[in-house]
Amino acid sequence: MGGYMRTIKRGFIIVALLAIVGLGVWHQISLPPSHVSASIYRKGTATTAINHAVFIMMENHTFDNMFGRFPGANGVTNMPRAGDPTEDYNHDGPSLFAAMDGGKMDEFPDRGHIQYTQSDIPNYWSYAQQFGLSDNFFTSMATNSAANHIAMVAAQNGGIFASTPENGCNSVQNDLMDSKVASGKAFWGYPCYSINNLPHELDTAGISWKYYSEENIWNAPILLQSDYKSPNIIKNPNQFAQDVTAGNMASVSWVTPPPDTSDHPPTSLEAGQNFVTNVVNTIMNSSYWKSTAIFVTWDDWGGFYDHVSPPQVDGVGLGPRVPLLVISPYAKQGHISHQQGEFSSFVKFIEEDFNLPSLGYRDALSGTSDLMDFFDFTQTPQPPLILNQLSYSSLLQIPKGQAVQSGGAGLHKSLNPFVGGKTQTFSYSIVYMGSGTPAVHNAIIDGAAFPMNAIGPVSGGGTLYQYKTKLALGSHTYSYTFSDGQGGTVNLPDNGVPLYGPQVYPFNVGNASAGVVPNVALAGKPITFTATFTSPKNIAPTRTEIDIDGVPYTMQRIGGTSYKTGVTYSVSISTLFVGVHYHRYIFDDGSGPATYESTSSP
Repeated sequence: MGGYMRTIKRGFIIVALLAIVGLGVWHQISLPPSHVSASIYRKGTATTAINHAVFIMMENHTFDNMFGRFPGANGVTNMPRAGDPTEDYNHDGPSLFAAMDGGKMDEFPDRGHIQYTQSDIPNYWSYAQQFGLSDNFFTSMATNSAANHIAMVAAQNGGIFASTPENGCNSVQNDLMDSKVASGKAFWGYPCYSINNLPHELDTAGISWKYYSEENIWNAPILLQSDYKSPNIIKNPNQFAQDVTAGNMASVSWVTPPPDTSDHPPTSLEAGQNFVTNVVNTIMNSSYWKSTAIFVTWDDWGGFYDHVSPPQVDGVGLGPRVPLLVISPYAKQGHISHQQGEFSSFVKFIEEDFNLPSLGYRDALSGTSDLMDFFDFTQTPQPPLILNQLSYSSLLQIPKGQAVQSGGAGLHKSLNPFVGGKTQTFSYSIVYMGSGTPAVHNAIIDGAAFPMNAIGPVSGGGTLYQYKTKLALGSHTYSYTFSDGQGGTVNLPDNGVPLYGPQVYPFNVGNASAGVVPNVALAGKPITFTATFTSPKNIAPTRTEIDIDGVPYTMQRIGGTSYKTGVTYSVSISTLFVGVHYHRYIFDDGSGPATYESTSSP
């Protein structure tokens, strides 16, 4: 979440508009004209047994991260098991562009090469076994939340490409966001769009709809001039279950969960599964079940690895694969779809199901699945699959936002920094939501327990605990164990899998996130990147590299005489395109390369 309006985050530079240079894309496919005539007239009547469609958009997980080990699916099966919950990793457009590396998919951060198992996501897994799962479903836009949410209702991004705490068409005048047109050209634009969209088309056809969203960046209709004032925008996601129970479910519903139950790291996957399970159970226990299709997906990559190179239909997408679950009495049992889909497929499904014309964007592409392969309308309808809520503890939470910054860590982090040298002090942070002082309050580092210090209360409740230490060379793991107030203990991660980090090297690199001058510039003007290399053994570096948008540059020594006290390296670049850029430093002294990713979190 969060991003680029009015605020420039560390680890990025922004180039203002003098000239616009399009981004290169691989195996690109042309879009059809912006207006495509429908081959049928709008009737607004369901053409199948599906009279109600529910789209649940969860947060921030790739297919390999969640379902890579699912039998029969096209997934990577050998990545380390992920802790639950895990850290919130950088997952914006510029970092994804670098990670995909022109479709080679070989520049994802090491910490994102993790995955869950059936025991971590039992309810999601059960839905996939009983109903349908796609292993060829992609994010529409190669970026994070907002652009993908608008694609879910408009089959395009309208221009928005970054996520930020914006207010859409309610934004104040001159609020500008990092934006891109379909060709990939960047610009700065106001987040309110006059484009064809499905909610407006449903209104015209007399088909009811509701969009449930607590968070503005997940609230697509507020970005649409035709719909931002609609009474069908419901700010309380939990209202959906109440509407179903009361017999007020719309023909088309979009549901985005509250942040704490969204699967967005660092929240628990049990919490997200419980939200989805409650929605699904409520529908299954109602008269709506016999005529409903439920689609569950995740809005972006979240900083996690996926091995499949996304097809490029234009200059802004597709992005990495994400899971798609299809739940319905008419869903083929255990079906794994290999048809190419994306969030625009939701639009295409509604158009097909309700006999509506195409919006003329991604939904008009022949290669975009309409998702009908998931269904067999001649089969005996499947009965409800009522699943239990999962038990978990919220007594320990990974710190978020300002609560962390005030404690000296980083945004949405329990460890800071993730990479450092032997002389670096590493800070471990956790928020304890109980009252009083727990008898046990330990950070577990490489299996050894270390008592943490209470720092004080944080916004949103709870007490921040920290432990700071230096560490030996090599790779480390960590977790947390606290008293639960009932004679036992509670652990984070919940699934007993320690979190990975930090990586400790014989040297340290400073200014890895802040060494950019200026951080706002005109196109064609030089941007200077600097970093300071320090070696306690006074060993010179063998590699002084900075990668900008995935392109490597060698940094040159510009100051300092002793590696013990620090030598500064620098490079100036004058060829950056308009927009936001991602960079990372890679240094080596012969002992192995250390990669310092950007610490900004969208």
